[in-house]
Amino acid sequence: MPAPSEPPLPKYLQDENLTDECRELLRSLQSEKGWLSTFLHLFQGFWYPTRHMNGVLYTQRQFRAQDSDVLLVTTPKSGTTWLKAILFALLNRFHYLEPHKKPDHPLLRKNPHDLVPFLELRLYVEDPNPDLSSFTSSRLFATHLSHVSLPDSVKDSKCKLVYLCRNPKDTFDNLSKLEVNRSGKLPTGEENRLYFRKGEVGDWVNYLTPEMIERLDCITEEKFRGSGLKL
Repeated sequence: MPAPSEPPLPKYLQDENLTDECRELLRSLQSEKGWLSTFLHLFQGFWYPTRHMNGVLYTQRQFRAQDSDVLLVTTPKSGTTWLKAILFALLNRFHYLEPHKKPDHPLLRKNPHDLVPFLELRLYVEDPNPDLSSFTSSRLFATHLSHVSLPDSVKDSKCKLVYLCRNPKDTFDNLSKLEVNRSGKLPTGEENRLYFRKGEVGDWVNYLTPEMIERLDCITEEKFRGSGLKL
């Protein structure tokens, strides 16, 4: 019997379905060969995989923030999933009183990423004009976009931003604990475990040279400049 075919990748992992406008923009951006993605593109001071650019552009153009919105803004692998669950529970605490007595609480049935969807990685990748009518006030969304790349409607509204970042040198701590990174392989055949350290906070001093640490710190400080945030 023929081997079962692989399921199609979700749209946010596909490079092919780019709009003509997006392709035109990519031709004007500085690009570098990616590691887990085909290419990375420097857009508004930050690097994005090709497959994310459609969602980024649609989010910037189409999303209309409301004053009552709550937007979770995080860097990747910084604890986003946990914080999604916490924020959802807090904002809906009066709808689900005594949750231990109610087995129908959404967090018992659904993944936090389904309850608090990403704008550019989920909603505006699947549909450039998603129907957001099912989100009642206060609407809760998430994004990995930097502040400079947030939609103008967010900056012009009174919506609340919950911001979470993490020392980039410690981000590998999260990556190393994922099962796929313990046993999986890259498309080129290298074992994922070879790319990740033991995964203890601060353990990066055993793996990064002083020059690498200095360069990462300089990049982070440059991105944080003027924000009041520090490592």
